Amino acid sequence: MLNINVGVLGHVDSGKTSLAKVLSTVASTSAFDKNPQSKKRGITLDLGFSSFIVNSASYPFEPSIHQNFENVQFTLVDCPGHGSLIRTVLCGSQIIDVVILVVDVTKGFQTQTAECLVIGEITCKKMLVVLNKCDIFKQSKIAEISAAPEFTSEQRTNNSQEVENLITLLAQSISDPTENRNKLKDRSFIFAVDHCFTITGQGTILTGTVLSGTTSVGQTIGLPYQRIQKKIKSIQRFRQSIQSIGPGDRAGICVPQLDANLLERGLVGDITSTNNLTPCYACILSCVRKVSYFKSSIKSKSRLHIFVGQETVLANLTFFTKVKSEHDNANNTEKSFEFDKTAMYHYVEEIPNVTGVPYQDETAVQCFQVCKSKTRRGQIERVVNPRMCIVHGLFKRETNWEIFVGLRAYVIIKLNETNSTETQRINGYIESSFGQSGKCRLALDDLPDEILAQYSSKGGRKQVSQPDTEVVLEFKKNVFDPQRRIIQ
Repeated sequence: MLNINVGVLGHVDSGKTSLAKVLSTVASTSAFDKNPQSKKRGITLDLGFSSFIVNSASYPFEPSIHQNFENVQFTLVDCPGHGSLIRTVLCGSQIIDVVILVVDVTKGFQTQTAECLVIGEITCKKMLVVLNKCDIFKQSKIAEISAAPEFTSEQRTNNSQEVENLITLLAQSISDPTENRNKLKDRSFIFAVDHCFTITGQGTILTGTVLSGTTSVGQTIGLPYQRIQKKIKSIQRFRQSIQSIGPGDRAGICVPQLDANLLERGLVGDITSTNNLTPCYACILSCVRKVSYFKSSIKSKSRLHIFVGQETVLANLTFFTKVKSEHDNANNTEKSFEFDKTAMYHYVEEIPNVTGVPYQDETAVQCFQVCKSKTRRGQIERVVNPRMCIVHGLFKRETNWEIFVGLRAYVIIKLNETNSTETQRINGYIESSFGQSGKCRLALDDLPDEILAQYSSKGGRKQVSQPDTEVVLEFKKNVFDPQRRIIQ
């Protein structure tokens, strides 16, 4: 049997729980606002899970689903709609395959409706928009607005046909996840736990969704944060006992002698995966894309909340992008990006609509060259000889000269031809400081005679008031280097 996880999202009081209740045949963890606080306040406070099963031959699924599965189980993930519970919604969005966005037609798109639209756009390829509470409008009002109303008065009195239509649309929007899930089967077992509770006489129940790998009754799983290992006593999938589970399956795992207070949400896995799990101080993302509706700027060194699975952490962001070479194809997209630890990357101050990689750490990332490009410009004050000149304007009085001595610099000379924009470049390097005011000695290749003539009188000082020469120093600094060393 194929399991499809369907997220039911929308603004508070848009009818998400009522829709899930109409669709479902089996209620599971926290379904339909079982929580006493939910009933008291009249809103969903936690993720609620329920399901229904359909025969694949009765609905327009993809041919591969018809061939490989007799039945398809839809697991509905009823997410809270209140703005203060958006973190719970984000945790639920990590495990869903398709989104149903419920819109209250009497109020239209509201604040959390837009937030759920963004979450759905990020996490899923397919979304169904359900217009709820249509029966509140009078039939005449609908006729005035639409020449061919979708729902007739006869249909509004009979919900079963509308539910069948919704299931049909849901079946049409499902892509067969079998190929991707088969790849995940070979990985270590990881199980995203969303609820943990104790049943007297049986043990502690961990309910959640399998992210990767497989497990079965009798195998040992581990809780990485608690450093605890427990043997699986039994497994149930919506009140049906089963022997094993795999990627995408929703299940409850029963383990003995585990304090339910130790785990509310988190990850559990097999012994191999839990032993290999280590604290993560830095993370590389191959591509990040700014949400189109977010109008504020996102800059490097920003502190933002990062949602990974069931965890929420505070991270420092650093954006950088790959340095383009002559061999790079101009038509390459961000999908072709492959991280090379030995390559050099450009530091990005602010993220545009599409950019490169966020990174965070102070120790583990020092081996990566994420560089800021720097340019300093100065002027020739006087020429000592054809191969030496004194430059001012490149540095300040308090500059630490040790890190700049020996760096390559060059002089740009504007040609004197009328209306000419051509320039001549003369390479050199910084030999030493000169005096205490930030001046330096610049060793050069031979200067042209016209430049020597310009600086020849009055002890070598330049006579003309408008500079036609410029000294340029270009270098890079690794943003993760604590010593702030210079790279050329």
